[in-house]
Amino acid sequence: MSLKVKSINQGSLAEEYGIEVNDTIVSINGIEIRDFLDLELYASDYRLKFVLEDEALNRRELTIYRESAKSLGIIPEEYKHKHCQNNCIFCFIDQMPPQMRQTLYVKDDDYLFSYVFGNYITLTNLSQDEIERIVDQRISPLYISLHSSNPELRQKMMRSRHAVDAMAIIRYLADREINFHIQIVLVPGYNDRGELDRTITDLMDQSLNILSIGIVPVGLTANRNGLSPLQPFDKAMASKVLDQIMELRERFDSDIIYPADEFFVLAEREIPKDEFYQDYPQLENGIGMLSLSSKNFKTHKRALLKELRGIGGDFLILGSKSAFGQLDGFARDLNRRLKEQKISVQTVYNRFFGEHINVAGLITFSDITSQVKYPVQETLIIPDVIFNNDGLTLDGHDLDELRQCFNRQILLVDQFWEDWVLVE
Repeated sequence: MSLKVKSINQGSLAEEYGIEVNDTIVSINGIEIRDFLDLELYASDYRLKFVLEDEALNRRELTIYRESAKSLGIIPEEYKHKHCQNNCIFCFIDQMPPQMRQTLYVKDDDYLFSYVFGNYITLTNLSQDEIERIVDQRISPLYISLHSSNPELRQKMMRSRHAVDAMAIIRYLADREINFHIQIVLVPGYNDRGELDRTITDLMDQSLNILSIGIVPVGLTANRNGLSPLQPFDKAMASKVLDQIMELRERFDSDIIYPADEFFVLAEREIPKDEFYQDYPQLENGIGMLSLSSKNFKTHKRALLKELRGIGGDFLILGSKSAFGQLDGFARDLNRRLKEQKISVQTVYNRFFGEHINVAGLITFSDITSQVKYPVQETLIIPDVIFNNDGLTLDGHDLDELRQCFNRQILLVDQFWEDWVLVE
């Protein structure tokens, strides 16, 4: 394996020393370079002896000395991540509507993405060489979708092409000082109740180097034709899960077991305070988002009020069903401090994915435009999480289209209420 150079930054060391676009990096200081992580790890020394290969397969050597403040400036080719080889009964991607952007149907299951981006992996497609690389390069922590410590039940739920004993792999890596964040997607009738108790008990082994355990409810869309029949959580079921998790935290005197925010919303229970979540290790898993939002709202409220007064007029906050209670509380708090302005809140129900999907990140353009009545007199306040890195909603529309649709300015707010920007 080797790594191809996609581009070179102007004024960089790579340009100065003659590395060219489409060169292939064979090795650095005698170490084979396979991907972006190898490049990052092994290109930080003072003296870098490159073995390069051009498009005609001619090899050459050059040595770069990193004695200046210049960056190396090598942009490698796009990494080809490993794909998921499972057929999980609860897979969210399998429940996506047809004819959407192709990238939305990609199932990655790559240990490098787990380390770099915090993506959850299943361990079912790791080779022994990759396991040893994790150890050798201290690729830690890893984020693991475990779901159950019972290997037979796990295989029943994940229907892996190559069944593996995930706990055995975790134990092997833990013995070699690799740490883990664990995800459990809880599916009623499968890995809940006694099986959840068993899984948590197994994970409480201190030698496993578990940093956090996130327990999230299965997400079920309206697009499940031909898929395994599964039951969503309701208020009573969510209450029982919370009771069980709190009992497990107490039994093992452990503060690393975290239920998802959605359980508290479904059970109509108060969201725990900031200290419950420590440093929010599973924030991207929907765990602690409401608590952090509440904390940040209080911190930035004065600056937000100044922004709202400067904009003038009334405001309409659009949010998900799960966040309505919190957003309504924010609005009432702000309204007490605004003299002639008013803030209202409207829930945007997820008709695109179905009634059981209640988070802001899955709100679509069509949900907003079909439910918010035109003409709108207020400035819209919208969570930025409905847009991806390319600035598009899940159904492929951008912020400017939304603004033009309502002919109103939009205050785009960070999902954790840390920042905002007015789009006019």
